[in-house]
Amino acid sequence: MSLSAEGILDPDELLRMLDLLAGETANDFMMSIDSRGTKVKGESERGIEFIDIGGYCHQMEVAAPPGSTKGKVRIFPLVVVRECDATTASISSLLASQEDKLEVSIFVYRASGDHMVSDPFLEIVLTDARVVSQAILTGGRPRQPREVTVFAGRKVEIKSAAQQHSGLRGAVRTATITATQ
Repeated sequence: MSLSAEGILDPDELLRMLDLLAGETANDFMMSIDSRGTKVKGESERGIEFIDIGGYCHQMEVAAPPGSTKGKVRIFPLVVVRECDATTASISSLLASQEDKLEVSIFVYRASGDHMVSDPFLEIVLTDARVVSQAILTGGRPRQPREVTVFAGRKVEIKSAAQQHSGLRGAVRTATITATQ
């Protein structure tokens, strides 16, 4: 991602982030934001505790100086792209209040239809998180209001599992990563 001199996503990069929304997908993407035990209300058909999203970008790395045996784990900010809705103002309020104890969860479901009970086959949970950036712009196809929100956190938990045809998931594998830098 390219940042402006002020350390924010530049307009060209924001428009490129809208590519995360492009095309049809065989998966459903949801987000949940917990602020000190209170869920931010969304408009998802799966329930008000879920926020529909169009895409996301999560990245981690180990930065190892030359000659070292172990490096420092860096968790890069989680970028979420979504259509603007009633939740947009709630996220703006979290940015303005600088709430830093958020739990932001991304859930990925195999699209099996809303009539089937299903568990996510992929979860990304960012803890001790905060909203560090929010951009509201028009773009994508069809051209309409979109939101690019950036969350930073100190710890991430990733869960993955095979999803069966019934919609239920199999054995869950979990990785918990804490930033060391």
